[in-house]
Amino acid sequence: MEIRQVTVFGGTGVIGRYIVRALAARGYRVRVAVRHPYLADFTKLAGDVGQVMAMLTNVRYPDSVRAAIAGSQAVVNACGIHIQRGKQKFKAVHDDGSRHIAEAARDAGIARVIHISGLGADNHRPGNRFIASKAMAEHQMNRAFPNVTILRPSVVFCPEDKFFNRLAQAARIMLWMPAFNGGTSRFQPVYAGDVAEAVARCLAEERTQFGVFELGGPRVYTYRELIELTLRMTGLKRRIVNQPAFPVRVSAFFAEFLPNPPITRDQLDLLLRDNVVRPGSQGFAELGIQPRTAEAILPMYLDRYRHGGRYDVAAPA
Repeated sequence: MEIRQVTVFGGTGVIGRYIVRALAARGYRVRVAVRHPYLADFTKLAGDVGQVMAMLTNVRYPDSVRAAIAGSQAVVNACGIHIQRGKQKFKAVHDDGSRHIAEAARDAGIARVIHISGLGADNHRPGNRFIASKAMAEHQMNRAFPNVTILRPSVVFCPEDKFFNRLAQAARIMLWMPAFNGGTSRFQPVYAGDVAEAVARCLAEERTQFGVFELGGPRVYTYRELIELTLRMTGLKRRIVNQPAFPVRVSAFFAEFLPNPPITRDQLDLLLRDNVVRPGSQGFAELGIQPRTAEAILPMYLDRYRHGGRYDVAAPA
């Protein structure tokens, strides 16, 4: 089936907005399925007039999902949350939402479904509600739409990311930076634009059906090294202090009662575990993509955290 229109769930998110751009650049019509269409106007700039359209959709409601898919030949699920608020729970958005999307795509005869998951979703530890919901989302996708393509990125970086921006914000207001349990856990940061390119190439190649691709950047860092990288890019001088995770876990429990907690127990758990591509996994190489390094992209947006702002003449060492 020729793919002319693609519905992207979560098209205004950190990864979703890059997926919309990548698909529009290849000439697809793109339907951006989001809860707040009035906040999605910026996605229209990714294509020609009328090429990108936002549509009111809530993945918690199957009828809403079916309406968003109608007329499309492919679906990308980039819908996800990191913090539970109100009715936006992990189970409702990741688990039930993925089931609604997969079942609607199956019933509508959709040709391709691509699901954005995360590294470790297939091997989660008990107690992490976020990862458990991601694992269930993959299960729901595979059960209802067996030829789904699953992409599992590591920590994603881009100007809108919630990882390096938070590290830089913390460095501006704190006198020292905590490295939980020594900061030895390993990460393989990946650029959001490269994940979007992987989506576009998967749509163009039928051989990627039924496939799982683990997406990590070209270099592995420890958490402590990522703190050092952030400090170097921002020009901020801060001492890095080893900090036991247990007191932070207790604080995170109470922080979860806040509208916008600085850290949750699930997020802390993710910082304490390795998040790297497993040897032998399919990834960027199989898609013909050379991922970009964090050092090449971070200076483009972390410069605003420098003492003199982005117009500071001092460059990262």
